[in-house]
Amino acid sequence: MRLSRLFFLAVLFATRLVSAQYVLQDEHDPNRYSRGGIILPFFFYSPTYKYGGGLVLYGSGLIQPQAGYYAYALGSTDGTYGLSLGHDDLELSPIDRLFLDVQVGYFQDQSYRAYIDGNPNFVGQPAGINDSAKDNFFTQHAIDVYAHLTFKFLLPIGNGRDGPPVSRYTLEDGILKAGATGGRGWNPFSSGRTFLQLTPFVENLSIDTPESTDFHTDENGLRFGIVYDNTDFPLNPSRGNVTSFTLSRDFGWFESSEAWTSVSGEFSQFIDLGRSKIFRQQVIALDLWTSYSPTWDHSVVNGTRDLTGAPPFYDGASLGGTQRLRAFAESRFWDRAALYGAAELRVIPGFNPLGNIQLLKGADITWMQWVAFAELGRVSPTYSAELFSHLKGDVGVGVRLLANDTIVRFDLAVSNEGAAFLAQLSEAF
Repeated sequence: MRLSRLFFLAVLFATRLVSAQYVLQDEHDPNRYSRGGIILPFFFYSPTYKYGGGLVLYGSGLIQPQAGYYAYALGSTDGTYGLSLGHDDLELSPIDRLFLDVQVGYFQDQSYRAYIDGNPNFVGQPAGINDSAKDNFFTQHAIDVYAHLTFKFLLPIGNGRDGPPVSRYTLEDGILKAGATGGRGWNPFSSGRTFLQLTPFVENLSIDTPESTDFHTDENGLRFGIVYDNTDFPLNPSRGNVTSFTLSRDFGWFESSEAWTSVSGEFSQFIDLGRSKIFRQQVIALDLWTSYSPTWDHSVVNGTRDLTGAPPFYDGASLGGTQRLRAFAESRFWDRAALYGAAELRVIPGFNPLGNIQLLKGADITWMQWVAFAELGRVSPTYSAELFSHLKGDVGVGVRLLANDTIVRFDLAVSNEGAAFLAQLSEAF
């Protein structure tokens, strides 16, 4: 079983992937979700990184009741180390509908796996394309530095018109009891909450290559997005849907490596199957995502892709990692266009043995969620019917925990290229 780089970087992402500012309250214990942060140590071993460990800190309410924060640090005996921290859903007064997410990090990886051209055993064979060989990658030293600022404005429509900017959800043992902000139909003007988003971003990735040269990408630009969150409970939806569109643009300014544009869209649907004698909650979760770069131009010279106007391999139409095609390595597939679909069965049993373990009492694990999932997707040099042929896929199982006010996710995914164990703070979608 390989260990992906994203096994370490999983919790560097904000704990709330959906734009949603909220405060949780327990029906029987008003102070349950206002107990500060949680610190979790961890240790690991892998043939790639050897022995290592680190600390994860996450919580909410440090500055404002709805605002979450996290920090993550790690190190391993092979010389890999990294640090990331962030703050989510900070309300920017006096504009009570404007919120800010901050995400910064530094990571030095001694064994970075890059699915880009450069492996001397695959000369004349482009890496990363849909039919590329699974071993067409190289592992080298890399340094990654990044910073993202996301401004989110809640539009005065739907629940955002009549409800407060910060939603309040009442839970009973971690299951939504009252306060649903969506979940019926699809009409932004009558249900759910709609956000406009603007994200200035910078990232600098430098990778040594087997030819002793330096692969370097320096991107800086803006992402413009709109997110319509029509779920009943964004942290753990049981019904409703989420629709989002994003336009990303690197203008080529400030010594950027390349000017490029990428557009993407995503739709998620959640179907409540109700309760049973065994399960407190049963949900089918469906997701469809697609991406395309209109500025992408390429030619193949001696089997190597010569690209202009293309997003970096880890941005744009990229598949593989903790979010999409989880059994494959991070950015295993990347091209001009991509299409991806997933289905998950999420069930919460009535029993919760982890909640009774004294050592874990500080984490306040309210429930365990068992998950089975399947994924399909592919990348292509054109946005055409080709995206529906020769699809890549995987299946897997997972466990999600509600620890205080945060979803902790553990997934095991298997494909024809191997298996991957992944950890992250949030649902997959």
